[in-house]
Amino acid sequence: MNDVVRIGVLVPAGNTIHEREFAALRPAGVEFRFAGFAYPPAGAADFCADLFAHMRAPVAELRAWGAQALLVGCTTASMLCADPAREAQMQSLAGVPVVTAASAVREALAVLGLRRIAVATPYGARGNGVVVDYLRTIGIETVAIRGLELDRSPEVWKREAPALTPQQVLELGLSIDGPEAEALYLPCTGIGSVEAIELYEQRTGKPALSSVQAGFWATLRRLGIDARRAGAGRLVADWSV
Repeated sequence: MNDVVRIGVLVPAGNTIHEREFAALRPAGVEFRFAGFAYPPAGAADFCADLFAHMRAPVAELRAWGAQALLVGCTTASMLCADPAREAQMQSLAGVPVVTAASAVREALAVLGLRRIAVATPYGARGNGVVVDYLRTIGIETVAIRGLELDRSPEVWKREAPALTPQQVLELGLSIDGPEAEALYLPCTGIGSVEAIELYEQRTGKPALSSVQAGFWATLRRLGIDARRAGAGRLVADWSV
């Protein structure tokens, strides 16, 4: 009998950071497989319809592998398509339980009892706007936000986003920390975040979360798996808070 739990993860094509971070977090008895999808072009007439069309082939690949749940590991895409009708459409497409970066952070923020957060990203104004707008719809106030504008060109993104070190991500988060912020949120799944979360919490005593960390936590919790561990922030260390 094969007792291994298989979880499929959908990421934008070329994103290798998410896989690296999950490999470090992976508990015994769980396997992850990653599949890339093409991000719809800016100005698409129906972004979510295009997104789901691009996801059909990788979803089929992951289902054929035997995925028992799917995680959509793209923050801005899942936030743009986070209304109940779209989430139901994604669930229908997948045929197994689905967690998205948007739903995972929504759940994590609720469990941690957070309402006012600082947000640090590699995005420019457009990506930051998507994050702030989504957070507002779930009752979260963004008290400070700073983006590095690495998405100003594909070349800059590919060169600089994956190369950000935990210390650089920490410094970005600390640059917008203040007494009004209850926590730090790192939304982008294309930069390393887990080590930076631990460093931030040690430095400030406040919780920090990222879409990668929250996606790991929420997907395993959905399947009834307790994978708590140190070194990945309060959310993962406490697990069942």
